[in-house]
Amino acid sequence: MKNFIIISGSSGSGKTTLLELLSRDLNIEISVSYTTRNKRKYEIDGVHYNFINKEQFEKMIEENLFLEHENVHGDLYGTALSSLEQYIDNNKYLFFELDVNGAVSLMNYYPSNTISIFLSPPNMEELRKRLVLRSTETEDEINKRLSRFEEEDNLKKEFDYNLINDNFETTFEKIKEIINRYKKED
Repeated sequence: MKNFIIISGSSGSGKTTLLELLSRDLNIEISVSYTTRNKRKYEIDGVHYNFINKEQFEKMIEENLFLEHENVHGDLYGTALSSLEQYIDNNKYLFFELDVNGAVSLMNYYPSNTISIFLSPPNMEELRKRLVLRSTETEDEINKRLSRFEEEDNLKKEFDYNLINDNFETTFEKIKEIINRYKKED
């Protein structure tokens, strides 16, 4: 069974918004990652991320509690191993929003349990516009995220599906169609 549905792609590709709506529409939980980055105004600890400090994060690394962890733009992100087996054992689905390296780690760790979808913005100009409009990063942080775009884009060939998010409703329906196809097979 393909329990783990990964949505990945560059910052500003629309992952978070799509995932939240898909989760509600398909009644599938979202994995809550750990991070050391600062909480944004609208985020809720334990819902969007588990926000912890760098020392706590490093202790979890030492104790091998992460399936994967990454340093993304100077902030640490990680997926805890603890709850994943229960989804396999109980034949339940779980969404993941991961950076490309974290996604590849999960795909390698659970190759027969993952569906991976890479989202791309239509172009760099649109990506910059989206990052600026969400007003959550400084110009410096935006430039850091944009500089990583090529590296992330080069890894998209590792994913089962590659979608360009140029129309939110169309992309939403395409992802839903992909997931429902797998659900019918299970």
